Parts: sequence; C-alpha cells; structure tokens
Amino acid sequence: MAAQGMNQRPRHDHDLPTGLFLVLMAMAPGMLMAQDDGPANGQHVEVLNADRWEYDKDLATGAQRLLGHVRFKHENVLMSCDSAHLRGQERVDAFGNVMLTQGDTLRITGDRLEYDGRGHTARMSGEVRLQDPGMELSTGALLYHVKERRAEYGTGARITDKRGGSTLTSRKGSYDVQGRIFHFTDSVRVLDAGQVILTDTLTYATPTGMAVFGGPTQIIQPDAHLFAERGSYDTRTGEGWFTRAGRIISGGQELTGDTLHYLRETGDGEGWGHVSVTDTVNNLVVRGHHGTHRPGDGRSMVTGRAELVMLMGGDSLFLHADTLFAWQDSLSRRRVLARRNVRFFKSDLQGVCDTMAYTQADSLIALHGEPFLWSREDQISGDSMSIKLRDGHAETLHVLGSAFLASQVDTTHFNQVTGLMMTAFFHQDQIVKVVAEGNSRTVYFAKETKDSVEQVTGVNRADCSIITVGLDSGRVSTVSFLTRPTATLYPLAAAPEEEKRLEGFRWNAAARPEDRGSIFRTAGEGRP
Repeated sequence: MAAQGMNQRPRHDHDLPTGLFLVLMAMAPGMLMAQDDGPANGQHVEVLNADRWEYDKDLATGAQRLLGHVRFKHENVLMSCDSAHLRGQERVDAFGNVMLTQGDTLRITGDRLEYDGRGHTARMSGEVRLQDPGMELSTGALLYHVKERRAEYGTGARITDKRGGSTLTSRKGSYDVQGRIFHFTDSVRVLDAGQVILTDTLTYATPTGMAVFGGPTQIIQPDAHLFAERGSYDTRTGEGWFTRAGRIISGGQELTGDTLHYLRETGDGEGWGHVSVTDTVNNLVVRGHHGTHRPGDGRSMVTGRAELVMLMGGDSLFLHADTLFAWQDSLSRRRVLARRNVRFFKSDLQGVCDTMAYTQADSLIALHGEPFLWSREDQISGDSMSIKLRDGHAETLHVLGSAFLASQVDTTHFNQVTGLMMTAFFHQDQIVKVVAEGNSRTVYFAKETKDSVEQVTGVNRADCSIITVGLDSGRVSTVSFLTRPTATLYPLAAAPEEEKRLEGFRWNAAARPEDRGSIFRTAGEGRP
C-alpha cells in the first residue's frame, strides 16, 4: 500500500524516543510493502493522506492506525474520515465524518465505514446519507456494492426527490446508481404534491419520477382514491396505468377494469376489459369491455357487451345496449342514455327499443325507435313510450303514435287495443287499466267454458274515439267505450279474418328478454 502525501514534519532518528524508533523500524517492512504497486488484481487500498500514521499492536489484526484528515483511494472510489484502521492491503475501518465518493455524482456520508477492497463492498452506518444529482437518501445503515454501483438498506430509509419534490420511505430497498432507480419493498410510502402512495413493492426512477409497482397499491388524492396490484404512475404528471385489479374512486363513482388509464389533472379515467362504473350514490352499475369516466361532470361511457344494472325498489333492472352513457345533473341526480339494440329485463317488466333514456330527477324512462314493452301477458308497442316510476316500480305508461296493446288468448287469437295514444296504469307490477285515445279500435275475443274446457266463442270488434280496457292478470276483463262507439259481435266461425287482426298488429314475443342473460341476444336467437 502506497503512503503518499503524508502531512508530517520530517523528523530525525535522534528526535524520537528509543521505544518509538524501534516500533517504526518494526513497521518498516509493512510500510515499504504499502509503497509497492500492490496485488496485480487491483484490490489494494491506497493511502492518500493522514496527519498521523501509527502501528497499533493492541488491535487483533495488527492494523495500522491513521489519524487526522485521512484519505484513501481504491480504484475509482475516494474515501475520507477523521481516523481509520488499515487492515492489510484491502480492508479499511473508517470513523468520524466518513465520506465515500465515486465518479462525479455519488457521495455517501456517515459515522463509520467498513470497506472491503477484495469484495468491493462498503458498509456505512450512523447517520448515513447517499446523494447524487436531484436525490438524497437517509438511513441508519447502508451496504454499497462498488462494482455494481448499487446501494442496499434494510432498516428503513427516507428518500427526497429534489426535482419532483417527492418524499419516499420504506423499510427495505436498493438503489441503482447507474440508472438512478430505486427498488423499494416493505411498507413503502410516497408523499408528493398532496397525494400519498402506499404499497409493498415499488420501483422509482428519480430522473423521471416514474413509479412502477408490483403489489397491492393505494394512491390517495384529495379528490380520488386509486387502487391497483400492478401498474405505473408518473408522480410528476399524475398519469397512471394500472394493469391488475385497478380501481379509481371519485365523487361516489368507481371505475374498474383489467387495464385502467388515469389523469390526475382532470381526474379522467379510461378502462379496457371487464370494465365497470359503479355509482354508489344512485345504486347503479354499468359494465362492458371499454369505458371512460369523467368526474368533472360525472359523465361515464361504456361500450362492448355493455350492461346497466340499476336497483329499482327491491328489484333490479338489467339493460344491454351497444353503448351506455351516464351523467349527473347540477343536483347530482343521475341520467342514463342507452343507444342501439337496447334490451332490458326486470322481473315485472321487459322491453326492447333503439334508444332508452332514464332521468332520476322525475323517475322517467323514455323509449324510442320501435319500442316494445311486456308486462306479464301484455305486449305494448308504439312510436315512443315513457314509463313513470314510483319507488322503483312502474306507475304509468304513456305511448305516443301507433299505440298498440296485444295479449294472447290462445295460440291463434289475440286481444288488441290500438289508438293514436295510450295510457296504461300499473298496480302491483302489472297493468290493470289501459286508456286508448284517437281513432281507437279494439278486438276482444269472448270465451265460454264448456265441459270444464275454456273455448273462444266470439269476436267483439269496436271502434271509438276513447276506449278504456280493464285487465286482470294480463287478460281483458272489461271494455268501456266513450263518444259514439261502433261495435259488432261476431260468432267466431262467422268473423271475417280481417276483423280478427287490427292494422299494425305485430306479435313480437321472440324479441322479449326472458331473463338477465337473454338481454345480450337478438330477436329469434336461442339462449346464450
């Protein structure tokens, strides 16, 4: 080991006490060895400076002791301290104001250093600080691998990102100096611009502020709460990608999906694969393959096998459409719009149409585009419809344009009521009365029981401006005519065929959703 730059005043042998002179003579072979080039493998530690250099015979290894402004060098590593023990040619124990530097960027300081030149490791303890441009790490103990330029800690550390302002803490971790990348494990916490990231596994790049996590993670913000088990998050721009078990909760809305994209600036979220948007305030869930949510105006959109599940009273409405939209009005009341191939199922009410709109403010469902509605035995159709709800159940139904009510009597006969407009009244989830207005017409099949067998015996055909029909369990029980009715009662065998079917009649039972699963099929298809 070379002894260079020694800051000692030259002394003559006669200036030294006899005992110290003999000690120095005994040290001479070792000192001369230290001035050689050392081992060929480059493991030897070079002494650059010391105010005093002594041989301490009391140390078990017979180490040399250096005091005052001590400086060492090993390959591209520089070390300094108040005092040190030099053990052989490749080991140093340094004490007091210890500093290790490598290259132009890395600096590690602490109270004590154990440096192994052969193993290329440095163990720093005390109040340890590791610094490079834009970052500072504080911990109680640190192991630094010189060759790999990698630092490790296992007793907790605090990292300050000076560029982005983030503060990170974890129980265990490592730092790749070359790439300036941290790998955190166990109780990881990131504080950044009013948000908190909690996880157990995190990779963090200090040049970019990008955090990549591989375990259960929470990102807590003033207006949103994010969850994921795998993904990445840019702590500086607030852009996140979550690829496993992602959830975004904001303003009573929750967005989930196989893959989620999030923007902190707007709070907007977008999802792909098994996407769902849950409105916990209005008891509403929208599912599909692709969806977006904008908390700024409470708007959500879902497409791809889209399904709406809405709690209505003690029942649920299940609805499918090509695309579903949901948003809130100024009073946070929900509105829903379903477009193209709309099909819905409720235990007491089923329907199909091209477009459906639901307004929570007035509890109204509007159907447009060839709507058909079924309630028990009754089928209703028209140009457009609106259903008034009360406590989640249908109360009244208004049909405008080509209004038509049909109910099946047997395999070939149907009771029918038609008019320009129609109003149906519900009681206990079934239609009990229908009022048809404007060029109203009706076909009613009379039945009699003979030999315990109920048979159709006649046809009542009537035209009137207003017709009121009473129903019991979906079957016509009474028919009332107002303002100059024209009526004819035919025996069944004598009834003209054109009198048995009103113009515009269409029995569309094949399109009726029979259960939740059947909302995803088109008319005429079998069960999915």
